[in-house]
Amino acid sequence: MEPLPLSFAVLLNYLYVAVQQIADPRQPSNATRYKLGNVIVGAFSVFFMQCESFLEHQRQMQSRRGKDNAQSLFGIAQIPSSAQIRNLLDEVAAVGLFEVFFQVYAALMRGGYLQAFQQWNGHLLVALDGTESFKSQKIHCECCSSRTHKMATSLTFIRRSCL
Repeated sequence: MEPLPLSFAVLLNYLYVAVQQIADPRQPSNATRYKLGNVIVGAFSVFFMQCESFLEHQRQMQSRRGKDNAQSLFGIAQIPSSAQIRNLLDEVAAVGLFEVFFQVYAALMRGGYLQAFQQWNGHLLVALDGTESFKSQKIHCECCSSRTHKMATSLTFIRRSCL
């Protein structure tokens, strides 16, 4: 059976809808430079574009072509730096984005895209890239590991996948 068409725009819309429902933890201020939605979509775009320095790459594209991928693909008006993204997202609960995963998963199942990955008893084969699924200096739970680097004075909490 041929998979049903599923566009990037449809998948990205799931993210946009979820982002609009997440409350901004910052106090309202005229000094607020980036909308929370742009920060969250910006964080997603870093992984999507797989670029070491997403912000620098976008700035170069902007200067050469007058437009960048952040604007044309993701609708991001202003691009926050990686540090700004991390600082803002440390204050945002990821639970607001869980629904995006379920919506994309359901759309992939409905479209027949995951049939080739189904194995014994209908289970899906999933490839994992890395074992650290979460890292923060502020947010942690009883299941997190922790580490302090030799040169650092701060403690980092890490959530690792158990395989």
